[in-house]
Amino acid sequence: MLRNLFKRRILKFVILIIIMFVLTRIPASAAIPNLDGDTHPNRLKLSECLIDLKNVADWDGEKALEAARNICELRQNHAKQKARFLASQDQLTKIYKDWKRFNEYLPTAITDSWQIVKSCIDFKEGFTSTHNIESLTLPEKIRSECYSLGADFIESHLSMLRKRYKSASGG
Repeated sequence: MLRNLFKRRILKFVILIIIMFVLTRIPASAAIPNLDGDTHPNRLKLSECLIDLKNVADWDGEKALEAARNICELRQNHAKQKARFLASQDQLTKIYKDWKRFNEYLPTAITDSWQIVKSCIDFKEGFTSTHNIESLTLPEKIRSECYSLGADFIESHLSMLRKRYKSASGG
């Protein structure tokens, strides 16, 4: 009886350890939040930008074409900065994943970097009032700036890390 109770407790403990191990090994990319909101960084064709413009502004001719080009350019920059941010997170993960001392903090660091971007977006949008074409351009600008901020933050840490280990190795 006592032996069975002991075996059950050991089994429960082993299962708990396995669950904790699996949960800490979930890749950070599995938890990518959607911070794009109502923006459309995937609608990059001039025809798509023109259609979106026509939904918010009654513009025609050269004025509409120029505004659509501007929207497309902002969307491209938004997509570029988001890709840069994701790439910097991947670099951070590659560098730290095998370091026993730091890899347990890696999921928190990735989550925190997303929170930095989200807080930036929330802050900037909190002071924003848009109308007309600005409802298409300003959110794209804000996200470009905030993803850039997040990428700069991670890249500055990676740069510092590279310098530290380059000088420590004598290179």
